[in-house]
Amino acid sequence: MLENENLEQKTRVIFLMEKYAHYIFHRFFEKPGRDRALRILYDSGTITQKVFAEKMNIRPSSASDILAKMESEGLITRACHDDDKRNINITLTENGKKITEEVSLKQQAAVKQMMLSLTAEELTTLETLMNKLLSDWDCQFGEEAKLCGPHDRKRGKKKRKK
Repeated sequence: MLENENLEQKTRVIFLMEKYAHYIFHRFFEKPGRDRALRILYDSGTITQKVFAEKMNIRPSSASDILAKMESEGLITRACHDDDKRNINITLTENGKKITEEVSLKQQAAVKQMMLSLTAEELTTLETLMNKLLSDWDCQFGEEAKLCGPHDRKRGKKKRKK
């Protein structure tokens, strides 16, 4: 019976996580994918399309699609690399920088509002538990998990073949 109760509790926790994800991505952040791409470009300055894809952890073809849309919106410019014409340099436009700064301010305000009810100690505990789960999930489900924690070894999980 305890195992079933535990399963019910775990299921409730997963449903709560889903609700939290909804709040984070649909109520507080307008365009999470685009905003993440803007932040990466803002922090990196001019970078190649290949490096952008790596930092976004996406395929180069997906990066190309995202960048084409951002370029059409006037957020970035793309130009051939001076030394190697096969490489494409990506740079935020002034409008792209302005939007990134505005989004950053909105996100900071949202983060403060979302975490108002937690004490510093509770926030530390939550962060620790979430990192533990993510580490374990990366090892169990992540296609490109590079580091696996002790939970992986306990189960005797085998490395995936490519």
